[in-house]
Amino acid sequence: MTAGLRRVALAALAAGCAPRPVGKPIVWPDPPDTPRIRFVTAFRHTSDLDNSRWARFVRAVVGMERDLPLVQPMGVAVSDDGDRIYIADHGGGRVLRADLRERRLEPFAPDEPMGKPFGVALDGHENVYVSDSIGRVVRVLSRDGKTLRFVGKGGLERPVGLAIDRGRGLLYVVDGASRLSPNHRVRAYTLGGQWLRDLGAGRQGAGDGEMHFPTYVAVAADGEVFVADAMNFRIQVFSPDGKFLRKFGQSGDGPGTFSRIKGMDFDSFGNLYVADGGHSNVQIFRRDFAALMFFGGFTRKVEYFDIPSGIAIDRKRNRIYVCNQVIARINVYDLINTKTEDSRVP
Repeated sequence: MTAGLRRVALAALAAGCAPRPVGKPIVWPDPPDTPRIRFVTAFRHTSDLDNSRWARFVRAVVGMERDLPLVQPMGVAVSDDGDRIYIADHGGGRVLRADLRERRLEPFAPDEPMGKPFGVALDGHENVYVSDSIGRVVRVLSRDGKTLRFVGKGGLERPVGLAIDRGRGLLYVVDGASRLSPNHRVRAYTLGGQWLRDLGAGRQGAGDGEMHFPTYVAVAADGEVFVADAMNFRIQVFSPDGKFLRKFGQSGDGPGTFSRIKGMDFDSFGNLYVADGGHSNVQIFRRDFAALMFFGGFTRKVEYFDIPSGIAIDRKRNRIYVCNQVIARINVYDLINTKTEDSRVP
């Protein structure tokens, strides 16, 4: 297939899977079980956020070229008030911000070079931390898009997933490295950029604390650090001071097993959500790693996935945002019909 035909084919595939109106609610699990996850919407450009008559008129006059679509979203973060979604668009070499009140998707800090952004995280002031996987650095920008500082210059090989422990003032950076590097690790920094320690053994391997192509990281409410140890097909858990605590998972295609672990986050009840690019779904676990359920799956329907990657949860509303990596979009879900006791560890 020529390059031109390939572009046409990809455009047609993306158009065929663009967000569409949903009639009957899409929920998981299937009846007669109590539904827990409900699909809300999906978006890949501004027209998905605002399809009002005025917005359609403006697009017709100004042109669709101003309506920049997502290319390859890998990381996502949500503001504390739930009104703004920050997206690391790896394929587009930029960070986009979805303003849900203003109903628009636009480049964040368009005049600042982003390299190949992969992960994105927010601190308590809504400063934006962006990992640049080819620039080998984490960029820190203010909410209005001004560069504040750089973290990890000279100390990172391939920064990917990010997470912030606001209570302890810590930034965790997954350093995925390469096949030729022994340094498959997670590095802990202060929010000001001072390196403190590496989690676990900090080297490639399958032993406790060792990692093989880690991808994403998440911090629980108590400060425990969960690392997606992708090619070991497991999740490793560390204390805030970097000590290995426990591990969970193995390769497989059933509940509680993994194929290509991607993003992770927690809901307000402390349940862990794990996106899996190989299974094309998101699994939900209790804090003792008991498998509760999954949602999604591989189909061309917009409420499902091809390769889910980053995930972020607005814990005030238990609204879930998941990056869809190939046919680029952000899928949005709600956790419903769930109480604290449903997640309590016996």
